[in-house]
Amino acid sequence: MFSLAVAEKLRAEESQSQARQAIRRLISGLELSSEDIVGLLGVSADTAKQWESSETLIPTEARAMLTRADNALSRLLTVFRPERLPQGIRQKADLFQGDSARDWIRQGRIQEVADLYEAAFAYLG
Repeated sequence: MFSLAVAEKLRAEESQSQARQAIRRLISGLELSSEDIVGLLGVSADTAKQWESSETLIPTEARAMLTRADNALSRLLTVFRPERLPQGIRQKADLFQGDSARDWIRQGRIQEVADLYEAAFAYLG
């Protein structure tokens, strides 16, 4: 019984750690501002900071969303070189109905951004 409780606690801590790392990767990989991350995560800047700094636990739903966003970032990095990605997402494009990919990311649509870029570059390649 004790071993199960310890294993569960360790899994929960690992999940929290991975979610915090995802926040950091999204901020650094996309060069997002605190305002951008608020839109992406759908929470206040204070909440995002508390999550990143381990002050509060990241809810299960938010951890799942962060996993999906982090996976989308990984997909974007197969299309763009890491140093070009922040610049690339700031360009307005017909692909995003005249908006920039960053605008969509700020609306929480990072998976759609990755889907569209992958499809567009697959078509070109």
